[in-house]
Amino acid sequence: MRVSTSWIYSSGAADLSRKQAEMQRTQQQLSSGRRVLTPADDPIAASAALAVEQAGAQNDQYARNQGFAQDTLRLVESTLAQAGNTLQDVRELAVQANNDTLGAADRASLAVAVRGKIAELLGTANTRDGAGGYLFSGYQDSVQPFASTVAGVAYQGDQGSRALQVGATRQIGVSASGAEVFEGAHSGNGRFTVAAAAANSGGAIADTGQVTDPAALTGHAYKLVFSVSGPATTYDVIDTATSSTVTSGATYTPGSAIGFGGMQFTVSGAPANGDTFTLAPSARQSVFKTLDDLASLLEGSASGAVTQAQFHTGVGNAIASLDQANDHLLAVRTDVGARLGELDSLASQTSSAGVLQKQDLSRLVDLDYAEAASRLAQQQTSLQAAQQSYLRVTGLSLFNFL
Repeated sequence: MRVSTSWIYSSGAADLSRKQAEMQRTQQQLSSGRRVLTPADDPIAASAALAVEQAGAQNDQYARNQGFAQDTLRLVESTLAQAGNTLQDVRELAVQANNDTLGAADRASLAVAVRGKIAELLGTANTRDGAGGYLFSGYQDSVQPFASTVAGVAYQGDQGSRALQVGATRQIGVSASGAEVFEGAHSGNGRFTVAAAAANSGGAIADTGQVTDPAALTGHAYKLVFSVSGPATTYDVIDTATSSTVTSGATYTPGSAIGFGGMQFTVSGAPANGDTFTLAPSARQSVFKTLDDLASLLEGSASGAVTQAQFHTGVGNAIASLDQANDHLLAVRTDVGARLGELDSLASQTSSAGVLQKQDLSRLVDLDYAEAASRLAQQQTSLQAAQQSYLRVTGLSLFNFL
């Protein structure tokens, strides 16, 4: 075989270049800490690493969403707690107002205090989150949920609840509809309301009543009409939905329960002839209306527009409605608390998944430093030997022997 001088030069140079490239690659691995620098280094590992990195990026996004959801829900929970405190303050004012020792000026002052609580609750209901959106406007986070109008406080949002993807198969609500939170409670005792007619002139006072037989409830409205003839007082109960008489000429005993249609309530005091009480199924009622009705009742009592008996019946209904509103807020808070608990569990799972993904990625692409350092030393020795050999071979010439 004939070996030319040019071949000796080119072959030696190519070998030196290859060895230098191998050593440079090892140096890059050591500086980066990664075994797989390009997909060509290990196509199978590179493909698997790409899948793990994508899963890790998605997992990191879930973790960020979980953090944002937790922050927002904690704000919702604290806001609901503040609203509940406001309702409790109003309830205490109502109980205080239901005292016959108070005069007109006292009840007028209490009415002012209730009006102030309405403004306070309105501010609470219009709370914004950290991003500037309203908590209780549904999907329309840029729309102020509640506004004070001539007709009262009106809801301007929608019925939706914004949600975040906090897991591969889980979305969680981070807001609430103001209509559900502040307008979702039922009036009266939650099943029916008792109201005194505006024309009542006697001293009869009705309590808020209770359901005695849920299966017997008809969903109809009823009217209780008193008849006073000398010392005898009787009452009739009329089903206003069917215009039929349920009870006729029953003897009235102050403080005794009156029951019909699965309902029962108590009337105390002396009614006047023709005095009427109505019972109607409870309906969803805005908590702002409950507070406004209470303030109006206090103002009416202070001005003498309502009798003491009407006032006490009205305050009893207001207190019952406030209790229903407060219970409803507590139910919403319980739901928010359940979501926060779920997020804590998801955050733990997400953190564990992130650790496992990092471990998997490390096994696929991370460098074994001991092996790489040993390989680098070997490559340096090999390169030095090749360089010296190249110098010796390229220095050969026949002219040296002439």
